[in-house]
Amino acid sequence: MRYVALLRAVNVGGHGILRMEDLRRAFAAAGHVDVATHIQSGNVVFTSSETNVDRLRAELARVLEAKTGYSGVVFVLSSSELERVARTNPFRELEAAGDTRCQIMFLSDEPPRERRQALMAMQGEDYQFAIKAKALYWAYPRSVEGRRRTINFEKVLGVWGTSRTTGVVNRLIELAKAAP
Repeated sequence: MRYVALLRAVNVGGHGILRMEDLRRAFAAAGHVDVATHIQSGNVVFTSSETNVDRLRAELARVLEAKTGYSGVVFVLSSSELERVARTNPFRELEAAGDTRCQIMFLSDEPPRERRQALMAMQGEDYQFAIKAKALYWAYPRSVEGRRRTINFEKVLGVWGTSRTTGVVNRLIELAKAAP
């Protein structure tokens, strides 16, 4: 089965330094094949015979800590699940029009209703939000890029998360489809 692993807080602002070559080696050492990484932020596409995502996630966390020292949160999605998350992005058309940027935060769990409401109350001219299952989508006008509010989404929602631009998500989907 083809999967995508997203590691939280890798190579961000000089912290969580992890070489992608070491990451590929760790995945291969765990018995996974067709391992590829994309950019330097902890994105791994791979094939595994494991079909239980929870077991796979736990195994990867153990292997990564043992082989690389990485002890952060590992998100694992099947390639079809990643495609579904991209396809159901409510801001796709806004972003395609060119004046809006969109990011997706993959969440460790579905946020409680009151936390989702707290985030939605923070919407304004600089942000729009949508939450679908374990994905937070947020969009902002390019005109406010670099001047928008900083929001600690994990704190507001009460769950772990890792964010990717829609461009990175789309590239990971392409890589997953291009497997031998």
